[in-house]
Amino acid sequence: MRIEIISTGDEIVTGLVVDTNAAWLSALLLEQGWQVRRRVTVGDNLKDLKAVLAESASRAEVVLVCGGLGPTADDLTAQAAAEAFDQPLTLFPDWLATIEARYASRGRPMPASNAKQAWLPQGCEILDNPVGTACGFVVTHTGHQGPSRLFFTPGVPFEFKQMVREQIMPRLKALAGEQTDTELRRFYTFGVSESALSDMLDAAPWPAGIELGYRSSMPLIELKLIGHGASTADMDAAEARLLAAIEPWLVGRGDEEPAQQILDLLGERSLHLQEGESRGALLTMCHGHPALTAGFSHTLSDDLTQLAVPAAPLSLTIGRAGPDGVPLLLCADGQLHGQTLRVSHPDPASGRRILAFAALDMLRRHLLGLPVLADYLTLTRTARCQEGARG
Repeated sequence: MRIEIISTGDEIVTGLVVDTNAAWLSALLLEQGWQVRRRVTVGDNLKDLKAVLAESASRAEVVLVCGGLGPTADDLTAQAAAEAFDQPLTLFPDWLATIEARYASRGRPMPASNAKQAWLPQGCEILDNPVGTACGFVVTHTGHQGPSRLFFTPGVPFEFKQMVREQIMPRLKALAGEQTDTELRRFYTFGVSESALSDMLDAAPWPAGIELGYRSSMPLIELKLIGHGASTADMDAAEARLLAAIEPWLVGRGDEEPAQQILDLLGERSLHLQEGESRGALLTMCHGHPALTAGFSHTLSDDLTQLAVPAAPLSLTIGRAGPDGVPLLLCADGQLHGQTLRVSHPDPASGRRILAFAALDMLRRHLLGLPVLADYLTLTRTARCQEGARG
């Protein structure tokens, strides 16, 4: 099922507003097995809107249009749809009554301008909006390539997301049936660069219908194994090839963030954090854990051998930066595992996130029964201590 997204509004084209709706929608559709083929942004210009709508309808089975359904003069999406598909604007009395009732429930008369939101393309299907005055609607256009269904939604994010979840996703699932043209498998790495991963993984082609995507999300690299109509056997073989190459740096897989996956391993065990150089980056990653305590100090040592050991049974400490790097210490049931790492990154905030995840990775490896200290390609270890002995 070919899907395209059109985002409308001068505020998006000019960069005054970031288009989070389209990014959220693309990710949601991919989770269902549908990859968006094209995303377009167009300003509040009637001619441009009509051209973009007609163009997308000529290619895609499904077009999702966001924005331009408000009551003001620059909200032109309904008019553009009406003119592009020869379905004249028609008053929908039931939706006008809905808008009037909503204002009445607040003890206010409906402004005259809101009546515009009840004038929609003739023959369209209304999509309910229980939290706003702009209903969505569906236009079906049959062209040379077959029918195209265009779903029009308001641009206000909370209205848009509720309409997508409650009104549009059920219709798309019914339309697609069992058809899912895309399968996505996610993997997360730490301590290895995107270019190094590319050298390992892109030397030989992937099987037909399978591609590998990369996304840098500091401090991790997300790898996306994407199958377009590929068989389960082919996807499993591609995954095995991928894992064989990235296993030393693999820190998570699936849709859940790796930090949360690590915290899930803790169960109900308490965890204490003590931070210096990371300045709260570790707490930010761990704040969702229900049994968490944390502290911050400017006076923590920069020497691994002098780093204070908290009294808590399970703790992570990130010390102060020194000439040899930053010391990290895991205390687990009386056993100490520590290392000093030198981080080279031009952005200080990214450097702090790298330190925080390096500490979390020590915890992950301990909980999984792996050697606590990993060998990273992007970090230099200058000191280490394990099993209760420092040095």
